[in-house]
Amino acid sequence: MTEKDKENQQRFKGLLLHIFFLVTLSIVVCGTVSPYQFYYTRSIESLFIDGSTVETTWPEVDTWDSLWSYLNGPFLDGIYDNSVDDQEIYVYNENKLLSLPRIRQLKVTNSSCQIPSVFGSSLHNCYSGYHPDDESSSTLPFEYVYSDQGTSGSSRLYNPRLQTRPYSGYLTSYSRAGYQQLLTRNKVVSSFILSDLQYNGWVDRGTRAMFIDFTVYNVNINMFAVVKLVAEFLPTGGVMTSYDVLVQKFLRYVTPWDKVIFGFEIVLILFVIYFLVEEGMELCIFRMRYFMDIWNVLDTIIIVQILVGFGISLYRTMTIEGLIVDSEADTDTFTSFENIAFYEMIYNDNAAICLFLTWMKVFKFINVTKTMRYFSTTLSRCCKDILSFSLMFLIVFFAFAQLGQLLFGTVNRDFSSFLDSTYTLFRIILGDFDFLALERARNLLGPIFFISYIFLVFFILLNMFLAIINDTYSAVKVELDSEVQVTEFGEYVKRRITGLFSCCARKKKSKEVEEGDEEEGDPEKVPAEIVLPEEAMRAPRSDDEDSVDSMFEDSENRPAGRNLRTQETMSSYPPWDMQSNAGLMMDRIPSHLRGPTYEEFKILSRRVDRNDDAMGSVISKIDAVLGKLELLERNYNGTGGGMYPVVEEGGDFPDSFEDEQTIHIPDETNRSDSWT
Repeated sequence: MTEKDKENQQRFKGLLLHIFFLVTLSIVVCGTVSPYQFYYTRSIESLFIDGSTVETTWPEVDTWDSLWSYLNGPFLDGIYDNSVDDQEIYVYNENKLLSLPRIRQLKVTNSSCQIPSVFGSSLHNCYSGYHPDDESSSTLPFEYVYSDQGTSGSSRLYNPRLQTRPYSGYLTSYSRAGYQQLLTRNKVVSSFILSDLQYNGWVDRGTRAMFIDFTVYNVNINMFAVVKLVAEFLPTGGVMTSYDVLVQKFLRYVTPWDKVIFGFEIVLILFVIYFLVEEGMELCIFRMRYFMDIWNVLDTIIIVQILVGFGISLYRTMTIEGLIVDSEADTDTFTSFENIAFYEMIYNDNAAICLFLTWMKVFKFINVTKTMRYFSTTLSRCCKDILSFSLMFLIVFFAFAQLGQLLFGTVNRDFSSFLDSTYTLFRIILGDFDFLALERARNLLGPIFFISYIFLVFFILLNMFLAIINDTYSAVKVELDSEVQVTEFGEYVKRRITGLFSCCARKKKSKEVEEGDEEEGDPEKVPAEIVLPEEAMRAPRSDDEDSVDSMFEDSENRPAGRNLRTQETMSSYPPWDMQSNAGLMMDRIPSHLRGPTYEEFKILSRRVDRNDDAMGSVISKIDAVLGKLELLERNYNGTGGGMYPVVEEGGDFPDSFEDEQTIHIPDETNRSDSWT
């Protein structure tokens, strides 16, 4: 076995190990994902967000009145539409409501902004945008007119630390403090509570955000839905709504399939332990040089992500049962599932990225194939040119982004901020744009902006980027095609896999032929596998040509019966299976007796053709010289030596002699055809 074969063998073992790891990780990550998650999310959205049977949907809420109309209408109807009794509430008949729904708001103080002196006599209230330092914490005046159920003054009091998480909305990020109001398990009482909140002006000019939180559980699919409706109150007036519906599987290891997933998780832990030991040994040997290889960095990232996933999974298992017990024990309180839903979302994102990087690691094992060499070499060669081009591109791109924000930001939502402007320009490159909106915003500057951006970025810069890659790829392809190709890893893998899949069919066919020959009673017709000379099988793996020649001579002198047996065995295979048998033959022949690969054969054939052309030219010149010498010898013999001119030392042939020989040489050189 040559060094190249050993390297391919080690690479093949690493590829098999990585494939097993990839399959295990895929089962663990994708095994908990269900298509019912999508349908569960859509059912919640159709009931509370964009229902077609209600007058006011959540996205249509844009004023205070429409907000209260939504809460008293579609929201209460969705929560209490199919309640069985006052103790159990089921949304859509199948989704149990866990704990009570909660409404929370954040306010800012009256002194959160400064009134200009010119308006000091006419304006007395100023409420800025939300900032944690400007939060209002004063007790609100509140009078219960319609109901006095279950409030205990909670809607009046400010709580700096509620059961929730900080939230990042469209306008800004909001803290976990505020004023909260719990609803009840009775629809009528909850309606009275909402009427009291509206009557007392619970939402006023200082309100900057309102959050509606509740959680439902579907036992049929073992899924939790954590719902949050968000209404952001603009300092300019009006309301901007958004929502989050997180459908997750918090309870694991319930069904038999879940237990199978648990078994694969154990296998994944064993893989991680093995990789930790292996990478730790390499780190101890190479130290900081270990991180100079991009594949080692990728291995480290994958291991860290898997460990983070195990940590989050352990936290979920230890937390979810306590939350469910709390929600069942006290049905008149609110139990927040936001924390566990947040970490579960991180777990899913982390697992998705980890699985993606694991797929990318496959390129580490196939990077020695010709196609991958084209890819990797092209990227490494053109990276400097791409970096230089990227600098020029970003200058032009960011200039257009700021220009678009300043020109259209006040009237066009797509250019309202610098980040939105950059997203819009990327969409224009891909062909997603609204030219009429630009023209309506600026009837003259809009078309000029659009045409100049398309011309500079799309027609010039984008084509320059493609030209850099195309030119580099063409140069790399020519360079690599001219090199002598060694046995590629792809051919080695193909040979191993072909032999693996043809093994069963080969043994079955040999067994059938052997049974047929035994029934006929002819021992000479018992099929055998491909027979090689015993001396060749025992020969040392060297490059000595004499020993190789002697082996083939012994094989030729071997009795013909054994060769006939080999021919019978090979003829027993169908024609479509000869390719797989060829792979088997190559595996059984010693490495020093194997012929060249197909790529080597093509390169050697081209070299032989070039050598033939060169030799033909040399032979033609030799024939011409021999013709001249033959002519001179014949003239010398016919004249007794008088035909040779007298040439003194350092002199030249007479011109008359050169002309005479030049006239006769073409006739004589025609005889050189016999040499070729």
